[in-house]
Amino acid sequence: MGPTIKDIAKEVGVSHSTVSRALNGDPRISAATRQKVLEAAERLGYQPNLSGRGLAHGKVFSIGLVIPDILEPFFARVVNGVSQVAYRAGFNLILYLTHADRRMEMAALQQIGHGRVDGMIIMARKVGRQSVLALRRHKVPIVLLIETMPEAGFDGVRVNNEGGAMQAVNHLLGLGHKRIACITGPRHASDARERLRGYRQAIRAAGVDPDAEGLIFKGNFTEQSGAEAVDRMIQLPPDRRPTAIVAMNDATALGAMNRLARHGIVVPDEMAVVGFDDMPFARFVHPGLTTVRQPIEELGKAAADLLIARIRGEVKEYREVVLNTQLIVRESCGSGRARSHPSEKEC
Repeated sequence: MGPTIKDIAKEVGVSHSTVSRALNGDPRISAATRQKVLEAAERLGYQPNLSGRGLAHGKVFSIGLVIPDILEPFFARVVNGVSQVAYRAGFNLILYLTHADRRMEMAALQQIGHGRVDGMIIMARKVGRQSVLALRRHKVPIVLLIETMPEAGFDGVRVNNEGGAMQAVNHLLGLGHKRIACITGPRHASDARERLRGYRQAIRAAGVDPDAEGLIFKGNFTEQSGAEAVDRMIQLPPDRRPTAIVAMNDATALGAMNRLARHGIVVPDEMAVVGFDDMPFARFVHPGLTTVRQPIEELGKAAADLLIARIRGEVKEYREVVLNTQLIVRESCGSGRARSHPSEKEC
């Protein structure tokens, strides 16, 4: 027999019922007492009887997370954030990996009606809005991550993508750049669309029409798409080439920087580059990548906190959590005024 609720109660100096309520997230228990109980449970190695709890409370004490991948650093950090909160709250975490495949996403969403989870966090890229809206019939708590749908009544967690992209563009404008290219993300991704919207707003506020100037290049959040965009840029006439690039994620920025080096274009002397995400490699590449940091683990934590609060009945009204971004300035933008292209210097 392992440690019991009675052992935790003795350790903390509270009643058995207080420990039980704390472990089950009862709102009548103060945050301080709940924290003491959870710490004692962890210290003693307490393992809750989830099946027994489920029979008593009509729950299975598991939450699901639908996510494209765990090998990509972004998704791995989201999973880490969700798992930390789930563990502290006494919930199992069930991962549904979809590899951004529509059929796999549909199969994962169908699990919500089988009673295996008390609620689900969904990050779906390929299924249509109607498929997500149809989940309302199950009356199971759902939190949408990145792609939010206020009209569905599902809680949502996202970052301020528009504001982050505007930060990046405004930084480059402040350095004197006038022709700032954008390498987009995939059209089906709401975060990519929001970042493109922020880029357009900032460029237009500076008096430039990014579409008319041919400054927007198609990408899909991969290194290869960043490299291919650079290949298209250098085919432009010298007077129409950009002096700076805003890539809609760090992988795209890395691909662009590698291809610029292959073409003999020096970053940042001849081309400034900004990414988005602040992945771990951003600080180690040379030159260090200036990027917009989004709080990735906090996305997962906020989604899990919101879902568990909804499962416990602590939240009644619709909620959307929007996390702010931060511009991290490194060497890939240089400093001072923007450099002109050699051909322009000669003119």
